[in-house]
Amino acid sequence: MPFILMLLLIFFFFPYLILPFLIFFIIGSLFLLPYVLIFNSFYNVITIPWQIIKIAADKRVRKNHSLEHATVNVLEERYGRNLRIGGLAYSNGFTLSGPDLPPPYEILDAAREGLLRMRRGEINLALHPRCGTSIAAANFLFSLAFVIVLIFYKHFNLLNILVAFLLANILAKPFGIMLQKFFTTHPDVEDVEILDIYGQGLGYPFEFFLNPNRTYFIKTADVKRGFRLFL
Repeated sequence: MPFILMLLLIFFFFPYLILPFLIFFIIGSLFLLPYVLIFNSFYNVITIPWQIIKIAADKRVRKNHSLEHATVNVLEERYGRNLRIGGLAYSNGFTLSGPDLPPPYEILDAAREGLLRMRRGEINLALHPRCGTSIAAANFLFSLAFVIVLIFYKHFNLLNILVAFLLANILAKPFGIMLQKFFTTHPDVEDVEILDIYGQGLGYPFEFFLNPNRTYFIKTADVKRGFRLFL
């Protein structure tokens, strides 16, 4: 902190020093960029499959992930457009957050509708094209393609990056949907119940106006087949 403050004071009193500092920073960044890309690519190739496997091994998380997608799909059907909403699934429920979130009673109603429709056979509601799984798939494919090109061509250049980027963008969407379908979601939600919704923010109704990135947690529970609390 003292170093940053001193740097700001130097730039304030000697603004002509900003230009050489920026030139040094840009050159340094360009020099380090290949090494950052290489490290990041190898890191993604190792860690992203492990993250997918961890989700795939927990059926409760996969079912709640399906309900998270179903809720967003129902909300987007009602509003007739893509909504800026993100979510995370857990073993006991899922969260939704973002500036386009409607009031909590509407989210809860959409979640229960999504659950009911999935029980009636609309299993495609469990998939969403903008899921974080698809983003992870794109990052993995870019990293894998970059590593393969680097190994075969044994040198780094702009063409390697472009080839990896094009391959990742072509394959990311179908690969992401496949990962969702077989690894990160589970459409059989017959034994899942939606219990309630909880706000994480300033408190309704004030958070609706003051906190555009408010977050809600939709709590779920496992029940025995044939014994349901709702629906």
